[in-house]
Amino acid sequence: MTETSVVPDRLVNLRDVGAASPRLRPGVLLRSDAPHAGDVGPRDVVWPPRTVLDLRDVGEGGREHPLREVARVVSLPVLTGATRTRRAGDVAPFDLGRFYVELLHGAGAAYLVDGVRAVATEDAPVLVHCTAGKDRTGVLVAILLLLVGAERAEIVTDYVRTEPNMPGIIARARPAHRTREEDAHVLAALPPELLTAPAHAIGAVLDVLAAHDGGAAGWFAAHGGEPEAVSALRERLLR
Repeated sequence: MTETSVVPDRLVNLRDVGAASPRLRPGVLLRSDAPHAGDVGPRDVVWPPRTVLDLRDVGEGGREHPLREVARVVSLPVLTGATRTRRAGDVAPFDLGRFYVELLHGAGAAYLVDGVRAVATEDAPVLVHCTAGKDRTGVLVAILLLLVGAERAEIVTDYVRTEPNMPGIIARARPAHRTREEDAHVLAALPPELLTAPAHAIGAVLDVLAAHDGGAAGWFAAHGGEPEAVSALRERLLR
């Protein structure tokens, strides 16, 4: 992955999910990488959000969210219970899709369900983000879009839009005290797929949800979600 120029005070992976399909209403659901204090508001999306769903672990983003003064910030640590490191003796390569699917079945699934409820009912625009706005965010957005009837190709296309933004995401995530050489060592230790947005990864999520009894709505209900929340989500997101 080559180095790219990045504007340090602007989100680099922000977009309006409404652009994913002509059936979706713009200005309601946003996704992005993690906001930083001092970021300049974007010109091409409705801003600021009224509600922020922060999918990072508690403490992962610091003590106070930079958008706390303008939005209600809801913490949804969806990695709860997920396997984030390779087990001793593992020989199979890291599989990003398998990691995503684990989120659907693990303890963090309840937070994904809470995320659906929040997008359906909290004040809009609702911003969903994690660190990169790719993995945890990608899984929740895929669930949301399936629940309102978006096409598979539309969901995959929205997900892979993150790929060209990865150099900027990595640059913004680099701690100020860490040198480029140290950063290179950290990146080299990560599974390469974590630094990409391959279609097959989100495709694994879509396959599991489609195969569930009742599809995505069935998965949502099986994890405590209410039919009323799905109805409210559709009314809010669809034109």
